[in-house]
Amino acid sequence: MKQQKHRNFTVRKGGYITKSQLGKRGTILPESQLHDFEVERKLGKRMGDVTVITLEDLNTVRLFRYNDIEKAEKELMLENFHDVSMRKSFCKIWNIEMEVHPDTHFSREELLRRGHWTPERVERFLSCESFSITFLGGRLTYLIYLKSDVRKVERSDDYKMLWQTEKQQKAAARKAVREKEKITPTRLISERGWTKGLISELLGEPDLFVDNPHYKSAAPMRLYFLDRVKHIEQTSDVFKSRRKDRRKSPIKKRNQSNYPNI
Repeated sequence: MKQQKHRNFTVRKGGYITKSQLGKRGTILPESQLHDFEVERKLGKRMGDVTVITLEDLNTVRLFRYNDIEKAEKELMLENFHDVSMRKSFCKIWNIEMEVHPDTHFSREELLRRGHWTPERVERFLSCESFSITFLGGRLTYLIYLKSDVRKVERSDDYKMLWQTEKQQKAAARKAVREKEKITPTRLISERGWTKGLISELLGEPDLFVDNPHYKSAAPMRLYFLDRVKHIEQTSDVFKSRRKDRRKSPIKKRNQSNYPNI
């Protein structure tokens, strides 16, 4: 069978590529879209009114028309022109070396990855420049920021004050959470008359997940803020009508005998 070499893999006669070859090559197309380009496999044989599908049928090589794959990838990339992650994957698959902005500048994505920058701060403190490259027959333009300007702003008193204030606010919020009294679902049920149904209906998702202090590999402990629990207990008619009265159904002691006294 005549074959054609293409970018370190082989395209079969008729311009087909197998699923395995496509996996090695890589693609930006989702699996759902790949099905649209798969060459239909004839599975099974008719035996009377029944179609019998064998294991050999299921293991038949999946084929795709390679030109259709390339065309679909280009169309998807053009629709997501500014998706940095997809653009990197596309360039790797197609062996494209894209022009990059000067090393003296940050792109917007690089700036936000520094951790303390937000879109609002970028707009407030920095001026931008435009950088353009040729990509898929068109011009891709994005914003870049001079590194020296970025570092100058980061050293300024105004920015430091904003950053320090935010750090203090986050620290205060974490401290408030630590100091809040919390309770586990088990204690809600055993001590306060809750049931699993009431917890799910009235409290919903836990306010906090923490590591199990006894077993590191165990699932995280679920905790609820006690002030929220008490508020619901005082204001919810549903809780008042359905709470479990522990006094009416005391738990039997483990050593209590089940036999009558003789």
